[in-house]
Amino acid sequence: MKRLRVMILTVVFILTMALPAMAQGNQSNSPVSKSSFESAMFNGIQGSIETYTTLTADPENKGQYILYLEKYNFDANVYYFGSAVVPSSDVVFNTTKGTVKVNKTVALTKVEDVYDEENDAYYTIETPAGDESVDLTWAFNPRNYSTHKYVDRNIEIDFNQYLQLSKATIKDYSNVTVSGKIGNAGTEELDHSGASVFTGTSFTIIK
Repeated sequence: MKRLRVMILTVVFILTMALPAMAQGNQSNSPVSKSSFESAMFNGIQGSIETYTTLTADPENKGQYILYLEKYNFDANVYYFGSAVVPSSDVVFNTTKGTVKVNKTVALTKVEDVYDEENDAYYTIETPAGDESVDLTWAFNPRNYSTHKYVDRNIEIDFNQYLQLSKATIKDYSNVTVSGKIGNAGTEELDHSGASVFTGTSFTIIK
């Protein structure tokens, strides 16, 4: 179930954010924009805290990746989020050898709902929550993967005719393992964990 959720989130990100950005960033006289993408994810639970980490190639800048970190404390009902830009030179994303590595510090923001007794209402407050390091290595068999294909049609201009058509083919690598640390917690200390690595190609046709 966790893996399905991660897969769905990845596809949603690619088709709703990455592909349009790629199309806008590569417009020319040609109506076709071709791109590639890479993403590695890790999630784990330790006690009442669930952590999500995503490393993805920046669709608007080929020279960098974006590292996302999210944490949710179920008992306290507090959410933390943050992201950091990582130069490509500081990332290993080698699907030939089956290795992905990143070591970066992320500035976190704390999000919590605070009750106002005077107005009998809850308000969402965001405050800086310090930095957290992410030092992870993904390992997988580069020959062991499944393939998924997706189509996204935007702006219908006539019956079954669309102004923009985006298609993506994704490689979903199997049996991915992760080692390293998020903050002071090692991956081996987590009660439950899961990992995924995705790569693929896409093209967008703008009529």
